[in-house]
Amino acid sequence: MLLHGILQRWWSLLSRHFDDETGGHGGDLEKVARRWGRDEGELLDFSSNVNPLGPPEGLLEHLSTALPELVNYPTPQARVLRKELSRFLDLPQERLLLGNGANELIHLLLLWRRPQRAWIPAPTFSEYERAAVLSGAAVERYSLLPEEELDPAYFEQRLSPGDLLVICNPNNPTGRFYRRSNMVELVAKADACGAEVMIDESFIPLTGKNGESLRNLQKDNLWITLSLTKLWCLPGLRLGCMIGPADQVSELTRWGDPWRVNILAQKAGLYCLKQDDYLDESLALIERERSYLKEQFEKTGCFHVFDGAANYLLLKGTFPEFDVADFQDCLAGKGVYIRRADNFYGLDHCYFRVAVRRRAENERLIRAVKECLAGYHN
Repeated sequence: MLLHGILQRWWSLLSRHFDDETGGHGGDLEKVARRWGRDEGELLDFSSNVNPLGPPEGLLEHLSTALPELVNYPTPQARVLRKELSRFLDLPQERLLLGNGANELIHLLLLWRRPQRAWIPAPTFSEYERAAVLSGAAVERYSLLPEEELDPAYFEQRLSPGDLLVICNPNNPTGRFYRRSNMVELVAKADACGAEVMIDESFIPLTGKNGESLRNLQKDNLWITLSLTKLWCLPGLRLGCMIGPADQVSELTRWGDPWRVNILAQKAGLYCLKQDDYLDESLALIERERSYLKEQFEKTGCFHVFDGAANYLLLKGTFPEFDVADFQDCLAGKGVYIRRADNFYGLDHCYFRVAVRRRAENERLIRAVKECLAGYHN
């Protein structure tokens, strides 16, 4: 069964045009610039869904003062940052594990727990499946399309001891948000089946719905991942945390890499935690600009816009000639790069994702979109 699952996965990777290096993610500007013959600085990247406000003001200058410390080892287990982050999240620090981005922690958890089966939404972030395959787990996909609600009852007769159920909330790329009450019920049903649950809440801080998070729910079968990279716009530094049962986090801390978080990432995290107004400004910007983008795309009459809760939008081209590969090519020729979504399971050549950015950048995207649409109708 395991061999069959691995072979099936490799075939799907080949057939769905995944990039061997990145798994099909956005944000690879070096490759994009090389493909379309542009300098990286000329490209406006709508494929990377990080905080559109950018890093907190003054962070770069602050980090420059820390450069002489690169001759030293980082503080083990990011001890000081872990303590301050526990206050920020209002959680015991014994439940926190910090890492080199949420993605690294997702892989670490799967490799450590080695589930028999990993239940993964379709569509969703590709790293869950990559981590599952690497850990030797059989992958079971369950449908979670943009218009579908999450039904805890679906898993009652399907989960088994040793399984891991993965959920992304809000889901990437759909942006669909799932209520806390549903998630609590789901965790309870998984627990009754002897299964564990990993919920990726990386985008919850950018929705303004922190009260819906499950990070304060203490269950022995529950793990929460959180991307601080996305929250503070630090994709080049990488910073994330995992929240889990204290005894199991202690074991991971004891046997894991003590220097998982580098010095600059630790300094950045400590600085960002002190920026009191930053998150409020971010949420206001995201809400305003997401509404603007949704309205502008809908006005064209050529797209269905899925009303997500996060700092990105999933769209579907609705006219017969639309093909996302051609559309991406056209936009890239105008210096704007979007995230094709046809390599997400359950989505086809009509889907793409755009990040929410600042107004002037969003206006540039809409101008480029309209120019490309004019080409279809000439």
